[in-house]
Amino acid sequence: MKLKTFTIPYLTDERLEYAKEYLADKGYVYVDNISSADFIILPIPAKEYMFENLEGKTVFYGMGDYKGFDYNKIRSFLLENAFLTSEGAIALYKENSNMSIYNSKVLITGYGRIAQALHKALSALGADVTVCSRSKESTVLSRFNGAKHITFDELSIKNDYDIVFNTVPHIIFTKAELDALDSDITLIDLASFPGGVDTLYAKSKGIKLIDGKRLPSRYSKKTAGYLIGKTIHQIIKEDFS
Repeated sequence: MKLKTFTIPYLTDERLEYAKEYLADKGYVYVDNISSADFIILPIPAKEYMFENLEGKTVFYGMGDYKGFDYNKIRSFLLENAFLTSEGAIALYKENSNMSIYNSKVLITGYGRIAQALHKALSALGADVTVCSRSKESTVLSRFNGAKHITFDELSIKNDYDIVFNTVPHIIFTKAELDALDSDITLIDLASFPGGVDTLYAKSKGIKLIDGKRLPSRYSKKTAGYLIGKTIHQIIKEDFS
């Protein structure tokens, strides 16, 4: 089965405009209606209602557990998207601070793909990076990559970090952890819902808390869209050739 024509029913996500452009450059043909399309592209995150009336169609979507191909689960996509997120996180910090990253004391909580990409970028800019993570593997890896390392129990010890980037998607910054931070710190929460910070208490302390969700779609729409298109093209070549 060869896939040639495609459509995108929900173009509210600007990244998909660029995915459309990428796929057209690769020889795929965009059509305006689902009935004429060999495959359908849905956004990140895909919603259940978006799959209505798509029976018999090949569907590419982002995030979820639906029938079709989740491009957000492809390892190459996740790795490249992590670098886009890390770049966006740094841009977000620069927009909201008059301080340099160079020589700053930075804490990264969690050490998954995004945290590792962020660590690499921050180190290149001259930051003094500490990683807080749980597993033995991440402890060894972060130290191997040149960071200092602390445990989650140590978050409640008074510290002098200038910036915190959180990547852990559950609340780890409660009253004790927030009290340990200087009030003039910048805390950027990159984690998906519900995030990693008690937002009400952080605001009551006057901590500058910045929402860093979905950064590729905020700072790198074209690159992020091309990445979606490239990943779909890769899946088609591997599974439908």
